[in-house]
Parts: sequence; C-alpha cells; structure tokens
Amino acid sequence: MKTVIFIFLSCWSISLFASEEALVELTPSEESALSDIGKKASDLVSQRLMDTMLADIKSVGLAGAAHGWSKSVNIINDIADSFELGMVIRRPTYQYRNPVNKPDKTDQIALDYFLSDESEDSRYFTRKIMANNGNRYLYYQPMYVTQKCLLCHSDKMSKDVKTVIEEKYPDDRSGNLQLGALRAVIRVELPESAIESR
Repeated sequence: MKTVIFIFLSCWSISLFASEEALVELTPSEESALSDIGKKASDLVSQRLMDTMLADIKSVGLAGAAHGWSKSVNIINDIADSFELGMVIRRPTYQYRNPVNKPDKTDQIALDYFLSDESEDSRYFTRKIMANNGNRYLYYQPMYVTQKCLLCHSDKMSKDVKTVIEEKYPDDRSGNLQLGALRAVIRVELPESAIESR
C-alpha cells in the first residue's frame, strides 16, 4: 500500500510542477556528482548538529540547550556557505518544531519516499528541478530518531524542557517521536553550475 501511495504522489508531483517547473530524475553522471557533494554536506550537518547539541547540554543543561537550539539554522547555513557552490541546506520534516522546517511540495515527495517501502535500504533521494529561471539539483538524506533525540522529542521530556518548548515553539509537532522512525531529511540544493563543474 505504501508503494502505491508513493507512485501516486510521484505522478501527482510531476504534473503539479508541469506548468512552471519539471521534476525529473538525474543522469548517471549528475547522480554521481550530486550524491558525492550531498553526502559530504549532509554528514557534516548531522555531525555538527549532534556535537553542538551535546556540548550545549553539557554546558548549560538540557533546558538551556533546548532554549538556544534555534541556532541550528545558522550552523546549517554556515556549512552550506563553506562549500562555496551556491548551496542551500534545510531540514524539512512533517514533524517540525521550528516552522522554518515545514516541508514544501518537493520535500514532501522525498519524505513520502523515505516513508514508503520503495525506500528500503536507500541512503538518499535525488531529483532535478528544470525551470525557466535555471535548473536546480536536490539531494535528500534521511535522519532517523535516535535515543538522544528523545531527550527533547518525547512525552517523557522533563517539565523544564517542556516549558521551554511550549514557550518557544507553541505549534511544535515533534513532541512525541518514536525511536527509529524517520525524523527529517537533510535537503541539499545546488545550482546547475555546481554540478556542471564536477
């Protein structure tokens, strides 16, 4: 059933983009270049965010770390800038805490892919957006819920952490995640020039 839903959504998404943009699969050479850059950027984001969060918890405690965690956007932007490729990185998810991580139509296709049986053993998902104002490449790498995530994303959160979350993110959708479930995807977006130069 999940596979059928994914196929339907994929077809729907292509028609949805047809008027202004086309969402297409990559050639083998494009796939190779994009996956190489995308994996490096995604792995760096995952590692830097985890290292920073753990350091913050050690320094200011769990509630203090949760209060200052909006800095994750700046960390991600700094990593994107460090590649000097015109890269943009986001962490879209259906279960977002910060509204900046709300998925767009293309993100939803990637998220639905990783939620489907189709994605079994897949390490990433790629697409090319062809548009009149320039083509863009998208690399998505899944992030899964770990035990550390549950410190701030479960119904067993401490009262002081819950208070911080309720004040800072009143529309939080990530308060009760399940261990091992899809948490989000790291989206690495590149302009055509970044792939052509590889």
